[in-house]
Amino acid sequence: MLITQIQKLFNDALAGETLSYKEMLPHLDAAIDEINAKLNTIYPVFSEVPHETYDAEYNFFPDKYIRMVVIPGAAWHFYVMDEEGLQTAPQYQADFENGKFIMQRDMLYKIPEEYQDDDHNGFIVGDPESDIFGERGLVVDIDV
Repeated sequence: MLITQIQKLFNDALAGETLSYKEMLPHLDAAIDEINAKLNTIYPVFSEVPHETYDAEYNFFPDKYIRMVVIPGAAWHFYVMDEEGLQTAPQYQADFENGKFIMQRDMLYKIPEEYQDDDHNGFIVGDPESDIFGERGLVVDIDV
């Protein structure tokens, strides 16, 4: 999706605000960070994407997830940081959480390999000598 379209969608979600793209970056980046944490991915945040040209795009996943997840997440982050949207923020948070669930459900096994993070993130490796947390399998004592 074109960056200009994302900017328009984001401003529309903020009830017609006129934020510049530079002002939106922290909020859009926060939404991508949340997606990366949920899906164990390494999608680039918006501030890492070159946007000097008019036809710059963010096209690392389908556009529907930009509309369903990124925009509500960025709007929620904006209202939480701004403290003006106290009544609006919970609805955007609910939309964001629902969108992340749908994105996880639909994309979890379709994430391109270059955007997959380390498979061992979030794991605690136990002591290999422990009977409870160690290596599983049959142990044979061959010293007879």
